[in-house]
Parts: sequence; C-alpha cells; structure tokens
Amino acid sequence: MKFDAKWIIKLSLIFFGLLFLVCLWLGRGQGKKESLEGDKILVEDVEILMEALETAIDVDMGEMQSPYLTYQQYIQIYEQVEGQQLGLPDFRDQYEPEYALLKKDWYEAYRIMLAYFDTESSIWETTVFVLKVNPETREAYTENGAMQGAYQYCSAAFEENVFEEMKVYVKDDKLLTIVEVLPEEHYLGNVWVMEVTDDVLSCFYHQVAFQVQTAGKNTGSLEREQVADLVFQDGRMKSARGYEEKIHGKLLRVTEEEIEIEGQGIYKAAENMEIYKLYGSMETLRRTDLKIGYADTDFVMDKDKICACLVSRPEKADTIRVLIKNTADNSNYHKTVGISVDGEQTRIEAKDMEVGERRIYQSKNLTDKVLLDMEGKSRENNAYRGAVECYRVSEGIVLINELPLEEYLYAVVPSEMPASYPQEALKAQAVCARTYGYRYILHAGLPQLGAHVDDTTAYQVYHNIPENAASTTAVRETDGILLFYQGQPAQNYYYSTSCGVGTDAKIWKGGENTDTSYMCAARVSERKTQTDGEELRREEVFRAFISTAHEEDLEREEPWYRWTYEVEQVKADKILERVQERYQAAPTAVLTKAEGDYYVSEPVKKFTRIKNLSIIKRGAGGVAEELLIETDKCTIKVVSEYNIRYVLCDGESSVVRQDDSTTLPGTLLPSGFFVLDAGKEDDNVVGYTLTGGGYGHGVGMSQNGAKALGKKEVSYEQILAMFYPGCTLEDAKILKEQ
Repeated sequence: MKFDAKWIIKLSLIFFGLLFLVCLWLGRGQGKKESLEGDKILVEDVEILMEALETAIDVDMGEMQSPYLTYQQYIQIYEQVEGQQLGLPDFRDQYEPEYALLKKDWYEAYRIMLAYFDTESSIWETTVFVLKVNPETREAYTENGAMQGAYQYCSAAFEENVFEEMKVYVKDDKLLTIVEVLPEEHYLGNVWVMEVTDDVLSCFYHQVAFQVQTAGKNTGSLEREQVADLVFQDGRMKSARGYEEKIHGKLLRVTEEEIEIEGQGIYKAAENMEIYKLYGSMETLRRTDLKIGYADTDFVMDKDKICACLVSRPEKADTIRVLIKNTADNSNYHKTVGISVDGEQTRIEAKDMEVGERRIYQSKNLTDKVLLDMEGKSRENNAYRGAVECYRVSEGIVLINELPLEEYLYAVVPSEMPASYPQEALKAQAVCARTYGYRYILHAGLPQLGAHVDDTTAYQVYHNIPENAASTTAVRETDGILLFYQGQPAQNYYYSTSCGVGTDAKIWKGGENTDTSYMCAARVSERKTQTDGEELRREEVFRAFISTAHEEDLEREEPWYRWTYEVEQVKADKILERVQERYQAAPTAVLTKAEGDYYVSEPVKKFTRIKNLSIIKRGAGGVAEELLIETDKCTIKVVSEYNIRYVLCDGESSVVRQDDSTTLPGTLLPSGFFVLDAGKEDDNVVGYTLTGGGYGHGVGMSQNGAKALGKKEVSYEQILAMFYPGCTLEDAKILKEQ
C-alpha cells in the first residue's frame, strides 16, 4: 500500500500534536502540589483561637463550602499578623491556595503567635479526658489533669470526642479547641457503677454521672452498685474490672497512707482511693469527710489495700472524740496515765504497751465517770464522761475521750464562759460550742490521731473548769440546736470582749474556702450608729473612734473595753526576734521591701535600730492588718492581726485596762484594735504607746456582748441573730436527713 507524502506529513503533525498535548498535561500535573493527608483545621476553631488572642483579624471565608481553613485563608492571617516578622511558617511549598490546612501546621503557627501576642500567658495547653458533654449548656465534664469538673467549651469538636484523652487550649477556665486526640489508653480507677444493662453502664465518678456504651461486651462479671476500674481507648470502653470484697466497722483513724477500722485492723489506702456518699444526693467526698468514730461506711478491698469507701447511710453525729493533751510538754503523747474506773485503779506505762495496741476504759454505769491522773499541770476536773481510749504509737500513748456531744458541752461551756453569766448568754454559748463541735465531727480536725478536736484553745477548751449546774442547764435547754448557714453548720467564731465593733473572718489570711459573710464588721451597740465597720478602715476615723468611750456600746463598762499598752524602752533585738519567729511560722506574712516598691518573703535581715513603726492598713472594723517596721537595714511589713499582736508584745510591759487594773499579756496583745504612737529620739524609735480596746480576735460573737444582752433579758435566739445575721437555728437531725 502506498502512502501519499501529504498524508504522511498530516499524520506526523497529528502525532506530534497529540504528543505535545500529553506532555503539556503531564507537565502541568507534575507542577501541581499533592493534597496532604491528615486532620484538617476547622474554620470554627481558627476563629475561636484568634478571638482568644484578642487580635483584629479579618479573614475572607468566602461561601464557606468547606468547614476547613484553606491555605489561601491562612495566608490572609499570615499577612495581617505580619507573619514574616514573627517567624511564622508560610508553607508555600506544601499547599495550593484551595487546599485545606493541616491541623498540625496550624498549631505550629499558632504557638508562635501565642508567644508574641499572649504576653500574659492567659492561653495555655493542658491534657483532659472528657467524661461527657452537654450540648445545651456547652459544658464538658473533665476528669484529669489541672482541670476536673464542668467547664464551658467553645469548639463543637468536643461533642465528638467523649471518652477521649486530648490536648486542648484553655483560657479563663474555658476549653477553647482540641489540639490533638491522644491514642493512649486512659484508666479510670475505682468508678462507682450504679447500673449494668446489656449495652450500657451507668456510672458516677468525680461528681459526674455518665453512661458508657458497652455493646454487650467487656463488662466481665460487673454488677450494679459495684466499684470497678474502666479502661478507655479511641472513644470506647476497652475493658472493665470490678471489686467484690468489702469490710465494715467503726472508723478509728485516717492518715494519708492508712486507715484503721475497729475489729478489722490497719489497712493501706490506695493512692487513687475514692469515697462515695451513696445516700441522698450522690457525691464524691474528700478524705476529711470520713467520720472518725462512726460505722457508716463500707470499705472496698483491692487485695490488701482499701480502694474505695462507700458511705451508705447518714449517721446521727452525736458522739465526739477529744484528744487529751499532755500539759507537761504541750504534746499529743503521754508516757504514763493513771486510770480509775468503777473503783479499780490502773497505771498504764507506754513502755508496757505494743505499738498499735488500743485499750478502752469505761464505767458500767452511764452516769459514772473515768478518773484520769496525767503528767503535767493537774486539771481542776479530772473526771471524764464516756470512754477513755489509750492508743500506743511510737511517740507514746494517745489519750482519747469519746463521749456524747451533749455531755462534752457540759465541760466546754463553763470553760469558755463563766457560769455566772445570764442564762440566755450561756444558751447562746452552748449553741455556738455545739455547732463548733458538730462541724468537727463531720470533718475531723485530727483524723491521723483518731480525734475530732483536742482539749485546748486550738479548738475549744475542755475540762479546764468543773461542770456547773447553770452551764449544764443551758446545754440541756438548747439540746440539739445548731447554728446553720445556707443549709450547713455555720463556722461560728466567738471571742471575749469587743471595743464596740467587730471585724470579719478575712483577718485570717488563706483560711478555709467557706462563706463567712454572716460574720461582718458591725457595731456591738444597743442602737445603730453613724459609724460602720467599713468607715473604720480609715486611720483618722478609727483613731477618733478608739480614743473615745461610746455610751451606747454594750460593753462600755467592761474593763477590756478600753486599754493602753506602753513600751517605754523598745528593744530592737527583741522586735527582731519576734519578727523572725513569725517568719518561721508564716513566711508569707512577713515581707521585706525589695529594690523598687514591692515586697518579698525572705529571711529577715538583722537590724539594730528602728526608724519608724506604723499601721499602714486596717481591715473591716479598724483592726490592724499591716504593720510597717522601718529599720536601719531593711523595711519589713508584718501582715495579719495575729502576727502584729505577737510582734508588738514585748512580754515585759503591762496592759492597763480602763478600770486601771493591770496585767501582763504574755505573748499576744489583747486585740488588734488599737492605734500606735511611736516615741522618737534622734530619728530612732525609743518606745511606743498603743491605745486600744477589746479582747480577742473580734470575729463572731462577743461573749461579754452576749452577757450585756442577757442582762437586758434578750433571748439567746436574738443574741445569735445579732452576731450571726442570716443564720438560722436548726435541729441536729436536719443533717441526717440530707
């Protein structure tokens, strides 16, 4: 077959044309970057994070056909934040304009932006495990890391990652976005399983009730109302293991490492031990919520350790355990104790007891007492109601008196308030003392020793004065009555005498996180006056107030209502010693001025001369809150009324009360309500005079104020209402019903 030359030329042109088009197409394909594989960053998350940075960024989101941030949109952000100057990666070799940006690349850039824009580090990264989410309230319930509880979330991605451990960004306790979902297993130890069905576990853990889908597997032998360990991975429960063994008995002692149960022995407490309140509203409790001396709890065992505590029923909190201190050395331990019960006498030596041994002594008759003979100062009343326990520890014998709360008050009220006071005042004192003891029954003050309180001023003075008929009557006539605030026993402080005004509980820096707003700085007066507690913060107002006796004040005639304290010859070394002692006890309350106008907590430098003494800040009611000591070597700020009272008391000078009687104050000034006048020679302080009033801290009920009201036939209910406004009187059984 012959081909015409023209046809050959035509076919050649067509062939080479097609070849050119193929090469052109292949060339264009090789020039286009491949789309990267991996998780993409959501536009929603970018907007959340940029808003958190508080930067004015305007990004064109187009018609939002994709939920993901494109490279083109990233470049807009890059240019607006001057990314080249910040050192942001531009990723130009990796993306086409329309490609979605990978999450890892976005967060690489965002961390650089954080370092530049978030100079106060208000946005931070942490790890959380999400137990459940509530889309309506946009709350996520997290369980681990620095955030445990319910937190607001911003990104909708949290709703798709329940039962996942993840790295997240946080600002102002708000969960912003998920940086990364972690692949590792997550372990939940000692979860309370409320119900088990074929497909669902209903659980409670760290105050959160949640449900786990099981699809009928990995539940093993789990039963309802059981403690179990759960393991999660990839958003699903991987395995579960339940604990069946339990023990029960009266709780005698709790420490960080061990728990002692009557009739069972001493057991180690697991590091992740959980405590559940199963009656009423279910709660996860703290270790301090376990009630010493009560048998309201089952203890779940993991081999030889207690892994969970199940508080299964409310107990009537009517028994208190009191540690009897050794007055010889002010310790918690005795070397020897003499005991007489029902006519039989016994002397117990620590060396004759085994460590861990416990002996209990109690009369056969309810109204008879146990007589104690102990080391140290003899007590005026050594006959104790209830039972006396001798518990041997390595340091000696721990002596505990367990008795009904009401009978405990028989020996507290006369020790805290003279029995000669009006009956209504004694009743008010009985209610305060009962509430104080009740709070410590619920949350023991000395759980490591197996006691709720001790018998000293650290709690309430007990057995310092013999029982008295008037005090006992006050206790009996208010039987079970407690002072409550917002459904819980009130934190009701009291003190001896006011200067005509009280203060609030803020005088104790770093105290309990409890609402004590009902104890406010109010005048202790028969009628309302123009001067209130807040105005008395001003130096000139308080000076005028404390320098005058006010006829309307309830305690106008009390010796401690006004007093003076004069140190004629100040000793710099004595002041230095007392400042250093307070620094050792409370470093954050003794501050030294650094270069510049700020103060730091550091060991106090030695000084030999005092240039000035002044009260530079007052709390509510005028109580001294900050003392400034200017010396030849440094300037020191002493914070809180207790520390100020300690530092300015030289232990040698006498207090002169308004009836001209005098007394040595010991280690503390009578109160923090005073003005200070320093005497100087050659620009150095040589002495100082305090003009003050009141006796005690000034928070809560003034006992002599209550006495004055009682004399006016004011009822104990009205007395308490005056000193604790907003509180109510309730019967003890109210807490049992909760």
